[in-house]
Amino acid sequence: MKYHLPCIIAIVSMVTSSAADEGMPFGEITENDAARLTQFAKDHGVDLGVEGKKAYAKDKKALARIFKLSVAFKTLDQNARTYGQIIYSSLLNLGETMGVEEYSKVIAAQDPEVRQRVRDFLYYPMTRLSQKARTENDKQAREDYPTLFPKDYQFGQNDPLFKK
Repeated sequence: MKYHLPCIIAIVSMVTSSAADEGMPFGEITENDAARLTQFAKDHGVDLGVEGKKAYAKDKKALARIFKLSVAFKTLDQNARTYGQIIYSSLLNLGETMGVEEYSKVIAAQDPEVRQRVRDFLYYPMTRLSQKARTENDKQAREDYPTLFPKDYQFGQNDPLFKK
């Protein structure tokens, strides 16, 4: 299988651009992981290289198309972890350029299954914290970003990928 270098570079740069500072809650992501995810996404009708560039140019429709890919994952395998790292990094990066509220509005506009899944990917790093830190961070995130994590949001609710 042959992958286009620009697609891989776009994916890897999205993953690593701010993740190094914030950690990699989904584990280390390699170029091979990015290439496999790129092909997985293409098999599901999403060109991550193209859509990623558009999303980073603040194209909300492209961001929504990337979010819709979230429901294609059936297990938290390496493809899902690579996707999770990309989504996590996109929040960090696009949160700075377009604002967390605008980013969150794109999530809020999705179908319930997509909305839950994307929020679960974004919330997942908090599940890796101690209970005390998680409680504090959860409270702060909900206060600061109520559109991203509304009061009624529950991690893993009806989401087999993130079983409690």
